[in-house]
Amino acid sequence: MLGPVDASAPLPPGHPETPRDPPSQEENTDHEEEPLGIKIPQDSAVEDSKIAPGRVEVQVVDPKGEPLPKKDVTLGINSNSVAKGEKRTRVTALTNDRGVATFDDLDVGQGVSFRATVINDGAAFSAPPFQMPKESGVRVLLHVYPLFSDIEQGLVVTQAIVYAEIKDDRLQVEQIFNIYNFGRTAWVPKDLVIPLPQGYTAFSAQQSTTNIGVEEVPKKGAKLRGTFSPGEHSLEFRWQEPYSGESEMKFEAAMTPHLAACRILAPAFHKMEMEVFGFPPSETVMDRAGQRLLVTERQFRREEPPFTRARIELKGIPTEGPGKIIATLLAACGVGLGLAFSARRRSPHPLIQERAYILDELEALERGHLAGDIGPKTYERARRELMDDLARMFEKSQHK
Repeated sequence: MLGPVDASAPLPPGHPETPRDPPSQEENTDHEEEPLGIKIPQDSAVEDSKIAPGRVEVQVVDPKGEPLPKKDVTLGINSNSVAKGEKRTRVTALTNDRGVATFDDLDVGQGVSFRATVINDGAAFSAPPFQMPKESGVRVLLHVYPLFSDIEQGLVVTQAIVYAEIKDDRLQVEQIFNIYNFGRTAWVPKDLVIPLPQGYTAFSAQQSTTNIGVEEVPKKGAKLRGTFSPGEHSLEFRWQEPYSGESEMKFEAAMTPHLAACRILAPAFHKMEMEVFGFPPSETVMDRAGQRLLVTERQFRREEPPFTRARIELKGIPTEGPGKIIATLLAACGVGLGLAFSARRRSPHPLIQERAYILDELEALERGHLAGDIGPKTYERARRELMDDLARMFEKSQHK
């Protein structure tokens, strides 16, 4: 994964300047140091011995920590047990003059979790989920921010990761976006769609416990949705497009606005190479599982034109080649040839010869697959047929 945005690095193309002055002394709520030297107010849910067991007090404040009275707070309750399964309910309460909403008589234990949410002008602000302790209550701090929908009006920076892999007759592309909001306002994207290639298929998006995510716009792409409050957020989705089996494949992956950095990866099968227009030459690295990967990445400077899409080319993709025909013929005719050979030789042990023949074909199939001469679909089909033949042969031997 790409690391956090470098505080000393220039902002991406088209991005407004980010204020670097420290917050005023009035901002006395809990904060966390974020990239670019900005302190982001943090939401929290902590045990408090001063609060009675089974009670939750949710304090709703503005970016400066000032209380927000008369705000509707929804407490989501997720109960999960072996006997009753999963059950989701909600209760609501109104904040008082101190900006506090109170919920009583809540269930305790490991099987129940809670999350406080405030809806403001159509945007959802949620505190971290929590469970109720047996000995005390819980105090929740939840910030509500002014909104903007045009990314050019805020202080938002994005990073992208693209992972591409050939899977039989499809190219599968996974895209991850880290989105950093460095302002004191919340970004609610409106009609921001990341375009996908014409004819793409099999779109799917990572599920989230928050309202942040992406949804498919058929024949267009992935639409961003949710409330991006100050801090870091992550989005992930994948899609596919047809692959014809050639040794080269070209495709494009669109990006979010205000892109600061992008990393692109692909499995390094056999002699495969990856080129990305405008990026440094790819390098081969090993991931934690020991898989070889092709990797290239680039950071973008403010004076550069906005980077809107990555043009990627995979070369030297292992193809099925003549090994496919050979393996298919061997798989289809293996048993018949073995039996014919045994009959001609009139061997006193035809089953032994048949078994040796099938095992030789399995060995040849494995060598062809490891060398990249036999594709995964052909390999699986041929191996399954040979194993079935071997099983039938052994079953026959039991009746002799």
